[in-house]
Amino acid sequence: MRRGTRGAAYLVLGAAGAALVGWLIYAFGLAARNSSGQDRVFVFVLAGVAVAIAAIVLVSPPVRDAEVAMARPLLGVSLPAVRDRYSWASRWRGAAWAGWVLLVGAVAAVTLLLGVPSGIGLIAESPATAGQLLWRVPVGIVVVLGSFALQTFFGWLLAASAPKVLGPTPADRLAVAADRERELARRNELARELHDTIGHSLTAIGVQAEAGRAVGLSDPQVAHRALERISVTASTALAELDTVLGTLRSGPRGRSAADLESLVHAAATDEPSVLEVTGEWESLPDRLTGEIFRIVQEGLTNAVKHGRGAARVRVAIGSAVQVTITNSMSGQEDSSGRRGHGLVGLQERVIVAGGRIDSAPAANGKDWKLCAHLPIR
Repeated sequence: MRRGTRGAAYLVLGAAGAALVGWLIYAFGLAARNSSGQDRVFVFVLAGVAVAIAAIVLVSPPVRDAEVAMARPLLGVSLPAVRDRYSWASRWRGAAWAGWVLLVGAVAAVTLLLGVPSGIGLIAESPATAGQLLWRVPVGIVVVLGSFALQTFFGWLLAASAPKVLGPTPADRLAVAADRERELARRNELARELHDTIGHSLTAIGVQAEAGRAVGLSDPQVAHRALERISVTASTALAELDTVLGTLRSGPRGRSAADLESLVHAAATDEPSVLEVTGEWESLPDRLTGEIFRIVQEGLTNAVKHGRGAARVRVAIGSAVQVTITNSMSGQEDSSGRRGHGLVGLQERVIVAGGRIDSAPAANGKDWKLCAHLPIR
């Protein structure tokens, strides 16, 4: 009932529009009947122009947008935003809704204009006999109340039909699905960024803490250096976290060669890791430099967790980019033990970038080699 009550405003609009259309039809018909020759031709041409203008307006892209915006508060219905404005499926929906509102409004107006006077006439008309009084008054009351009750029904009918007529087209649904897909991809990207950033830092902190604990009593200087590196790593992690959050607001941020060098030199490997960059780093797009940074970061994390000695990082820039990370295997874990969630996430990142990644023991059987190929596009 609430929807029907809200639909009263829409019924008024429909009735007014139907009255205007009816008056125009009557006016053109009367003018055509009372004219002849060139005047009658002019009337028909004018009528045709009016119909053409009305048709063009009804199928114009903004019509369905405006109708959805009006239907929400006036009918109390939930309608999604219009994403598909220019297809003919969307335009015909807008025109169909306008015609439906005019039709329902006209029927509602005729019902009210005929029913209420008829009911009042039955009540007010002097009965010829006492028997007529007994049935005229109740029937008149029923007719008047029924006429108003039918307005509620017509309002409900508009509210019930609005989602079917003005609802989303297939293109609207595809646009919504695309938005959801982009949102899911964004969340996955955030998850990878947080894993790469926080996971790398926590691994480095854990390794340094273990080293400090192991030699804390026998070699205080080593323990002190470990604490210093933990402090630097924690500060770097906080800065990286700010970067990730900033990426969410403003988009991907590029990385400089100095950022990559600092990352490699700060790696918590047993020995200082080394970096070699060939080619023009500055020529790479920001998106690609960010991916290279994350690949090296994850590779260094694996080297710290599963390797020993220094990690050797090489970035070769040519028609494509090849990132190679090599480190000595600790001898305590086989190749199957090295493939954890980090490498799975790294594979996802590289595939999204259009590249490929390989990780396996090197030919000498002593080193572990991770190699990523990224296209420049």
